[in-house]
Amino acid sequence: MYAAPIPARVQWLARQAQLTLNKPDLLARRSPVVQGWPLVLALAALALYLATRSLSLDDFDSGSFVLALDRFDPVLQQPQPPGFPVYVAPGRLVHAVVPDPVAALTLLSAIGGAAAVGLVAVLGWMLTHRADVGLAAGVIFALSPIQWLTAGKALSDVPGLALSLAALAVLWAVRTRPRWLIPGAALLGLSLGTRLQANLPGLLLLAWLLWDARRARRWSAIGLALIVLGMAVALWLIPIAQAAGGLDVYRDLIDAHSEHVWESDSLFGAEPLSATTLRARAKDFLDTFLVPTLGLSLYEPLTLAGWAQIAALIGFIVGGLALADYRRAETRALVVWLLVVIVPLFLLESLNRPRLMLPALPPLILLVIGGWARLPGRIAPLRWAIWGIAALGLLLEGAPLADTLHRVEAPPTQAAAAIRAQYPPDQTLVAAAGSFRTAQIELSEYQLVYLYRFDAAAVADLIAGGDYRYIAVLDREQFAGVMDVLDAGGRYVPVIDRTFSRDPRVHWQHSQVRLQVLTPADQLQPDDLRLPPAGRIDLGGDDGRYLGRGWFRPESVGGVSARWAEALSVVRVTLDPGAYRVTLRAAAYPAGQAITVRVNGEIVAEIDLAQDWADHSFTLDVGNGITTLELEHARSESPYTRTQGGSSDQRRLAAAYDWIQFEPVGE
Repeated sequence: MYAAPIPARVQWLARQAQLTLNKPDLLARRSPVVQGWPLVLALAALALYLATRSLSLDDFDSGSFVLALDRFDPVLQQPQPPGFPVYVAPGRLVHAVVPDPVAALTLLSAIGGAAAVGLVAVLGWMLTHRADVGLAAGVIFALSPIQWLTAGKALSDVPGLALSLAALAVLWAVRTRPRWLIPGAALLGLSLGTRLQANLPGLLLLAWLLWDARRARRWSAIGLALIVLGMAVALWLIPIAQAAGGLDVYRDLIDAHSEHVWESDSLFGAEPLSATTLRARAKDFLDTFLVPTLGLSLYEPLTLAGWAQIAALIGFIVGGLALADYRRAETRALVVWLLVVIVPLFLLESLNRPRLMLPALPPLILLVIGGWARLPGRIAPLRWAIWGIAALGLLLEGAPLADTLHRVEAPPTQAAAAIRAQYPPDQTLVAAAGSFRTAQIELSEYQLVYLYRFDAAAVADLIAGGDYRYIAVLDREQFAGVMDVLDAGGRYVPVIDRTFSRDPRVHWQHSQVRLQVLTPADQLQPDDLRLPPAGRIDLGGDDGRYLGRGWFRPESVGGVSARWAEALSVVRVTLDPGAYRVTLRAAAYPAGQAITVRVNGEIVAEIDLAQDWADHSFTLDVGNGITTLELEHARSESPYTRTQGGSSDQRRLAAAYDWIQFEPVGE
């Protein structure tokens, strides 16, 4: 008897059905919404996020969002383009109930984070028809440090991701429920008003669904979906264009922001594309993903336990990816989802913002968890042990960081509190760069200067035109040009130089903020710079008030707390009249380094510095008043250039200094 051939499409459907029926999940045939376990998981995540959310402004953008709650103005970067209207609108609703704007936005983030966890679990079930995969994926995602920490900050990333995941889930369901195309298009249109980056997979999925509908000649469905998408976009685009002063103004803002991202953040920015820039980009991308995203500690030399941790993580990820069934359309869809997110991140986004990595986590986790779920035969139950160990590892890494987020204020907030406690508003000018938003909110009664809207000369003119007893400079390293103008002729000298810090894994940006307070030189008293009783200036510690131009903030240099110096570095100190033996503990950065030491303008020594830590001495005679030491280095070099992109540090460094010792020389 002749048997008609079975169409390929029918064969594929039968194979998928058989794969589903063979899966060892008793709950596979029931919707997770009916079962309720994603809701329980989401509520547990909500409790966790609420208990550990931030109490301060962690990011420049956090300040922009807080200001937008009272005055929504894209022109003033409140918030920055594209304006995030679908985030600000519910933020205002929450703020109407929660008076504290930071608390209102962190509450919104916690709710969004909980929703994202539940949606990852649902997507895991939808893509594999296995409740165990969805549950494991949701738990792993909830405990991932970048998700956990960002869900506690006043930022749009997590609420935006939740909305994009909701749109993806509804659109994916359209394959079996065609009527869901319209609500999926509506959700996607609204989601575009939060964060565009997270919605690229949704746009691609919608385009594929519309193409499939075109082949089926479902013209009315296509037209209605596009109309609904456009209406959803119009719901937030029209108000934000009006707030900006018209559609043309809003378009100009978008163009300016895009140009800034292209020049400052992307691979194709200021430097020509080369092997060096590619190497540096790849290293920064890996560091950004491994360190803050997964909570790894790579800032200090790794111990055996640290290397074991990295090996276990790599094994978990690579093992899951290797076991994944790439014959399934769902698995290939996850790969496309991951690539659509990862590639723009690598090419275009700023890699000093680990939170931008967040949209890549759901597809990666779903791929890895789904892969381990395919362990064969008798070793299949091992998957629960593997998932459990991964979850426990993330919990142990994330919990201390979340506790720090909840207990320790962000460094810009710490610095603002120090200014408010010591320097009166009517006598103090505050200049800031990355910390400006925090200063704008926490120090609103002070005269403020935003570096990026003024060049060095303009800031100097502003300062010269005012009668300020103190100039408080936040983000000191970013003010190099301004400081050169101020230092010219010794017009202004520092009286305080402090660095405020927090574990950088909690929030990479602004993890250290250097505050330098200057006063006019003619108001500085010799006793303000009196040599410490031990006769030693601790350059790697809190003795920053002795430092003039040319110094970076304290940091670990080869395990030593020290400061890097630029080509010309200045030290000011009050010494009793007489002769002194001066000892510098230093280490050169470029080989063949030499320094010329000037005291009050006269050369007193020329020293060759070794690249290892060593003591170097010379003698000098001083009279009454403040003694100024100038250390002029023959060479300076950036680690970025020296390592050909192996380091992202583009500071020009000359030498590192641990301390300077002054010993009186008897007659």
